[in-house]
Amino acid sequence: MLRGSMRVPLVAAALTATALTALPAQGCLRPVPPPGGHATAVDLLVPVVYGDGYQTFGSMILPTTPAPSCGWPLVVFVHPFGNSRGFDLSLQLELGAAGFAVWSYDVRAHGQAQAVNVGHAHEGTTMWGPIERYDLAEQIQFVGAQPQWNGIVDATRVAIVGNSQGGGHAWQAAAWSGQPIAAPGRVGTVFPPIACSVAIDLVADHVDDWLRGGTMFSSWFVEAIAGGFTGVPFAPGFVQTCRNAFVAQDPAVLVAAFAAEQRGVGSLLATSPVPVLHSHAYHDNVCDPSSAVVRSEARAGLQRELLGTLGHGVPTNTHEVAARTAAVVRWCNRFLWAVPNEVDLEARSVLAELPLAAAERLDPGHLWSHAVAGALAPAQNATRLFLHDDATMQVVAPTTPQTDAMIQQTVDPFATDFTALDYLTQPPLRTLPAVLARCPLQQRTWTFVVGAESQLVRSAGLHLRVVPWSPRWMLAALLTVEAPGTGEEVMLGGAATVGQASTPGFAEDRVLRLPPVAARLPAGTVVRLRLRNLWQREAPMTPSLEVAPLFHDFRVDVVHADSPAGSWLDLPLEPVAPRLAVAPAILDLAAPVPLAATVRGGTSRGGYPYFGLVGLSGQGPGVPYLNDVIPVDGDWLAITSAASNTSMFAGFLGFLDGAGTATMTFDLVPVGTIPAVLNGLSFTFAAFVWDGPWAPTGAASAPGDVWLR
Repeated sequence: MLRGSMRVPLVAAALTATALTALPAQGCLRPVPPPGGHATAVDLLVPVVYGDGYQTFGSMILPTTPAPSCGWPLVVFVHPFGNSRGFDLSLQLELGAAGFAVWSYDVRAHGQAQAVNVGHAHEGTTMWGPIERYDLAEQIQFVGAQPQWNGIVDATRVAIVGNSQGGGHAWQAAAWSGQPIAAPGRVGTVFPPIACSVAIDLVADHVDDWLRGGTMFSSWFVEAIAGGFTGVPFAPGFVQTCRNAFVAQDPAVLVAAFAAEQRGVGSLLATSPVPVLHSHAYHDNVCDPSSAVVRSEARAGLQRELLGTLGHGVPTNTHEVAARTAAVVRWCNRFLWAVPNEVDLEARSVLAELPLAAAERLDPGHLWSHAVAGALAPAQNATRLFLHDDATMQVVAPTTPQTDAMIQQTVDPFATDFTALDYLTQPPLRTLPAVLARCPLQQRTWTFVVGAESQLVRSAGLHLRVVPWSPRWMLAALLTVEAPGTGEEVMLGGAATVGQASTPGFAEDRVLRLPPVAARLPAGTVVRLRLRNLWQREAPMTPSLEVAPLFHDFRVDVVHADSPAGSWLDLPLEPVAPRLAVAPAILDLAAPVPLAATVRGGTSRGGYPYFGLVGLSGQGPGVPYLNDVIPVDGDWLAITSAASNTSMFAGFLGFLDGAGTATMTFDLVPVGTIPAVLNGLSFTFAAFVWDGPWAPTGAASAPGDVWLR
């Protein structure tokens, strides 16, 4: 076992030495921020005029510390739809304090720009279109050309950080970096090279969101083109094109129109080398993260996923917000300042473990566990559950002739207002009760009971053999779980498929990939697969439609049979791995507090021994121990802390309680002020739990980071 001892007076010197060995060798070093970060100053109102004469306004946040010879790298922050440049000022200030020039601006048709552009030919938004893409390029060029920032701001080292609408801009910047662009009323230019992007709360290609699978109109998109967002003026031509396609129920026309405008960025993203950090909620009122994850898997460039609890319409969790803030700053530090913080070497995906208990899930102070994964695609070794006609899912395939399951949509024949035009033009008809009154929910449900405590850390896959009886039809899948004793059915995720020109009576195979999610399923958990005529969200979300319904009758039969002619769910159940939850996520070097790492080994490991460690050199290459690798670089601090039980490392060796949990505390208070040279690095925690009392095997936890500032 790793062991060591420490004396408090040596901590500061040792930590300083560890950090100094990791500083990059480059001509212009990052000025090390003082504890808590650089003081900053804000220039609140800077007019900007685009090449087409449109005027908007920006704000600049700069460290008050003298700029280095190379200037402060530029972070362009882009706000969400319906907001303005002051959105998430706390994140903007955190980036400024870390040593960046942070520029934010009012996106076209937003904020202060609205009042000064009335009557302009392009005053309305086209939502992430060629005009907005060109606007972002001009914003970067504008900052680089301003004499007052010459030698202070380096607009050749640029990151784009955006939330929601701004997340779309961040994806666009990653895709179009260094590419020629054009827009109405402008001379062609080249999009400035981007060092990295941070895309928050939006999928990679917005066309994937608006037109799910190229065949379904998302509810958010329909609300937008129907005029549901009155605070932002839309470009009339854009809206009319979208409305015409919806009324005609012809998504292919809109797909073609978007392609002609080069809105889709899938092919450009696939070859773009720009590193992208993507953060998204499992349950998001705009869209789930599925298409962004799929796009990332096809990319040549570096990408990381932060999936969990932060997004549109999701209760805010303060710990998760702090962890995301730390991740954003670390990402920018790595690719704009070359700080060797190893974000490019860490696990591709970090997933917050979804609590099944509502009291924990809705508690803004609950400390979520985290899992890591190298891949989120459906696992090859997933548990295959065949659909049977007795409404069960079983690991054995049907062996006798089975009755197909019928899902039928029957529109109320007296509901003459259930048309695409009425749905678009009459807001009351878009409410869920109004839809269900005219087009009742029809579904079939299959169940499976989890035999032993298990975990999910990636996507489930669904194979359906269907027999449609109409040329155009829709089938939505909803995967839910109900843990014993909770009495609550919790949605893990959903997906849908649409037939566009099916031959009635002829079987088709459809494969759906459900959204990735991390969750721990106790023994006895009931897993339900619901197949429906409507793609409807359920708890923990507010029940609502994910996409607009089809406005006609249809019927689809689901076949029960053996592979390959049947239907089944590939559920990626795995044995429970130890988890780690660390708080706080951010540590002020000037005022260190005890850092608490909670080990959650699972109920099956209750009473088993464990040990923990904490390091300062990142997660890799890791420390081999018995049959596993602990994801902490084995530096001086890791060796010293491993399995220690001194006052500074309380609980780093012990036994899990009956519920399989324990707490380790790294107490830095006796050290006093921590050396400023550590600013921007992280403490990384991990634990190892034996498979029994001092067994020859065990399992390592996922890592947990605390960012130092």
